[in-house]
Amino acid sequence: MSEKTIIVIGSGTAALACASSFPPSYQVTVITKRNVTNSNSHYAQGGIAVSYAKDDSLESHVNDTLYAGCGHNDVTAVRHLLKSGQSMINRLIEGHFPFDTKSDGTFCLGREGAHSKRRILHAGGDATGRMLVEFLVQQLRDGIRIIEHETVVDLLIEHGRCAGVAVKDASGAVSYRRADCVVLASGGCGSLYQYHTNDSAITGDGIALAFRAGAEITDMEFTQFHPTLLVKNGTVYGLISEAVRGEGGYLADRFGRRIMAGRHALEDLAPRDVVSRAIYEEMMKENPVFINCSRIADFKKRFPTITEICQTAGVDLESGIPVAPGMHFLMGGVKADTWGKTSVPDLYAIGETACTGLHGANRLASNSLLEALASGQRCAEHIIQTPLNGRYKKTPKKFDVILEVPDTTLHVLQAKMTTGAGIVREKENMQALASWLNNVSVRHINVKDITIEQAELSCLWKTAQLVVTSALIREESRGAHFRADFPGTEKEWHGKQIIHSTSGTVIRKNERIGELWTFCS
Repeated sequence: MSEKTIIVIGSGTAALACASSFPPSYQVTVITKRNVTNSNSHYAQGGIAVSYAKDDSLESHVNDTLYAGCGHNDVTAVRHLLKSGQSMINRLIEGHFPFDTKSDGTFCLGREGAHSKRRILHAGGDATGRMLVEFLVQQLRDGIRIIEHETVVDLLIEHGRCAGVAVKDASGAVSYRRADCVVLASGGCGSLYQYHTNDSAITGDGIALAFRAGAEITDMEFTQFHPTLLVKNGTVYGLISEAVRGEGGYLADRFGRRIMAGRHALEDLAPRDVVSRAIYEEMMKENPVFINCSRIADFKKRFPTITEICQTAGVDLESGIPVAPGMHFLMGGVKADTWGKTSVPDLYAIGETACTGLHGANRLASNSLLEALASGQRCAEHIIQTPLNGRYKKTPKKFDVILEVPDTTLHVLQAKMTTGAGIVREKENMQALASWLNNVSVRHINVKDITIEQAELSCLWKTAQLVVTSALIREESRGAHFRADFPGTEKEWHGKQIIHSTSGTVIRKNERIGELWTFCS
């Protein structure tokens, strides 16, 4: 008999880092809705931020993270996770992960938005995520089971703890899988919006599952929009990494005017929320924005993935890359500590699914893969060190789980979220959106009869309610949450988190959030 039975939901960097950190005596199963490569991590063009250079330091990385997060970060979480991330990077280097190097063998260190130093490690130019996922899959020991094309539709809660999952496979069959611990690592909720960078399989599942199971959800108003998606004729072709601007690219309109000049001290490398709003304002004036890449030598060699995206879209690099902001990353999520522990015993959350306080109100560029590596390893470490709570072997005889499915379509939900709770928000539009979300007719469908698309829509709908409720309550602008009717960062909101659970919504002061960063106003 194994020491513990573990189920990991998801197949991105956090999930794989967690699964690979358990000893052979543990029975580990990774469940993913589609192929193992269907994750946001796989498409990450940016790199991994780490204070590796001689002129850099952990403290500098911490300060940049707090700056980008507008002082809403849990300072303890920032220090723990960034330090653990350094250790994980060293393990990758020792394992011969192919980070990009110069001709002299030293690492190439890039710079991205809101970083004060060059500290971004890349692999394959702009293919870091894909190469990292492939590397981690190869690191999985033989005894780890990977189940593809299986969707978790509910969490099994027994005696107040998480004891397994209800799953639906590609044929529509429903079954239960028992576990001593369940780890949610299913990403965020990018599919809530029309323009997004996420894999289409990322539909807020982990957040909705945790909420229904009684876990606390927090900081859902902080939805990060990446400034530069390649959008042509209304079609999103892919992400244009911040590294392009870090290497000398800049944002300009069709007349060549640099749109970030005078808007922020860091100009084109300002935090993502600042750049996204600047582009949005130009778009509202029907003034399209492009990335000028003329100053980047060997662009095609440095950015092979982006070059391919441009070719697919029929974009001439010499004419500039047409860009628009799109949903990229959720700072909020299932409330968890730096070990991944949630408010439900034996239920863990890591990576983008979790909200540990690392990112605050706005994530610093290239901190996500670092967080995924660190949180995955730390979660496994905590589970290993924690005594077994006890096993409950009785499996329910009936699949009586009922899900609420809104009587709408994904396209309609995305359109309403984009206009009502997008980059720029205000009370009237959000109230109308909240009213629609709360009053749309719903169908109650047993998981035996539900389709995967209906289950995903149910998760997105619940996640949308949490986002909009939080955005309405927080009457200030902070980081990625911008209220046109409350454009300033308010001192009375500092350190306060909006927390949702099945018991209701509360505003709670978090004493671990540091002093107010006045430059976020």
